[in-house]
Amino acid sequence: MLRHLTTLACLLVLSAPLMAQEKEYLFEVGAGVGTSWYYGDNNRGKAFSDQALAADVLCRYNANLRWSFALDLATQGVNEARFWQMAVRPEISFWNYGWVNDYREKRHFTPFLTAGIGLGGTSGLDDNTFAVTLPLGAGVKWKLTPRTNVQLTSLFTKALSDGIDGIKDPHHTGTRVPMNTDWMASVVLSVTFDFKERCIGCRNQETF
Repeated sequence: MLRHLTTLACLLVLSAPLMAQEKEYLFEVGAGVGTSWYYGDNNRGKAFSDQALAADVLCRYNANLRWSFALDLATQGVNEARFWQMAVRPEISFWNYGWVNDYREKRHFTPFLTAGIGLGGTSGLDDNTFAVTLPLGAGVKWKLTPRTNVQLTSLFTKALSDGIDGIKDPHHTGTRVPMNTDWMASVVLSVTFDFKERCIGCRNQETF
């Protein structure tokens, strides 16, 4: 009897971490709003100048507790026009991100860095311009509930062409000169919701 009780106690101790383990999810979907401004021919370096509404819709794949890949459809104001962009942005978190703290030392809150590549264009101009874009930035994530996330993201986006602001090469130096290509900046607060539960024990869904 004592041997059976000892075996049962060991099984309960070994299974306790598994019973306490939270559900994890592969994907997030959500949206956000914020403010934006740009650096170009009409603004050479003043932050938060001529602010305009910024908004995004995003879907995120969580590869593990630190690496995520965001597909981001965003819009922001540029002069009197509006710039639209779709970008893919890997995100690397400083700490393991999750709801229940376990042996992996997960935290509700983590800063992150991001960079990616996108394609965008301006609407509302006589001569609309399209460009390859390079978004890069940083932010913070906070897990509000087991399946709800709040994220504040600051992005600086380099457009690899001139004319996004409706002004093309005003100083006649050539549109390939770096100072003639436009930059855009935004600060956006987003809310996302987790879905599709991760299979913790599956080899092809390792959580690290």
